[in-house]
Amino acid sequence: MSNKYENLGHFPILDGLSLDQLCAVANIVRTATFKAGEAITREGEVGNEMFLLLSGRVEVSKSLTLKIGRGGSDTREKSLISLRAADAPYFGEMALLNEDSRRSATVMAVDVCRVGIITRADFTKLCESDTGLGYRLLLNIAKTLVTHLEKTNQDVLKLTTAFSLALQG
Repeated sequence: MSNKYENLGHFPILDGLSLDQLCAVANIVRTATFKAGEAITREGEVGNEMFLLLSGRVEVSKSLTLKIGRGGSDTREKSLISLRAADAPYFGEMALLNEDSRRSATVMAVDVCRVGIITRADFTKLCESDTGLGYRLLLNIAKTLVTHLEKTNQDVLKLTTAFSLALQG
């Protein structure tokens, strides 16, 4: 495996892969560098690639739109989380699974970031050529999506409770 991809095994999406399978994944990863303040993904855009944060730090944010008065609205970016390369995060995985997937958040480089990029076409071809590898990758993505869904459910419950209490008070 190429030296620049030796840390790929630390990414949760690649858990349980053999060295040969990691090499196969490394062969479809291309790299890109983003400057501080540059968007890696933008909320609402159609995506067809997933990103592995190889170096640097990013901030994930979503737009919040509040209705104000009659027909007015106020839209602001809300920072959700900061991700560091040391934690081996990946994002954009939904774009690998759905052709019309829209980005659910904006990911902005906080400082210079190097990312590994896997396109949907390359991912699909790899999964079809090695079904064992494909199964493991899809299982790992499913685990990530379940974790995100569980957190979203908890957040919705908290917001619903807070809103209910605010209406009662």
